[in-house]
Amino acid sequence: MTLWKSLVSSLSGEETLRSKTTSDRSLKPEDFRRPQRLKEGFIWSEGMIMPRPCTIRDMSPITAQIVLWHDDIKPHLLTRPLKLYSSADKKEADCVVASRDANVLSLRFMSAFRAPTRKYP
Repeated sequence: MTLWKSLVSSLSGEETLRSKTTSDRSLKPEDFRRPQRLKEGFIWSEGMIMPRPCTIRDMSPITAQIVLWHDDIKPHLLTRPLKLYSSADKKEADCVVASRDANVLSLRFMSAFRAPTRKYP
């Protein structure tokens, strides 16, 4: 049926409704959303026996939001300075906890990312 409509419209000189709507619509920047890049990482402090795995959800030059995979970190361990290791970048940075909501932590960086000072799994 579409072939028939396109033949008739080309002979009669009329545009089909479908081609008219697609040609009128232009793409805008709002049509493209920046993909959210999730990175795996580890959080570690001096009191922890081993680094805890996490997902780095949002990262800016000053802050990061991470999701802990297991909510088994004692609160007094989070009051100390932490190190956030990004597995994708293979670098770590010193940070402190700005806020906590269940297993989601908001971190504030205290140093720039650098080569890791310890070995991560």
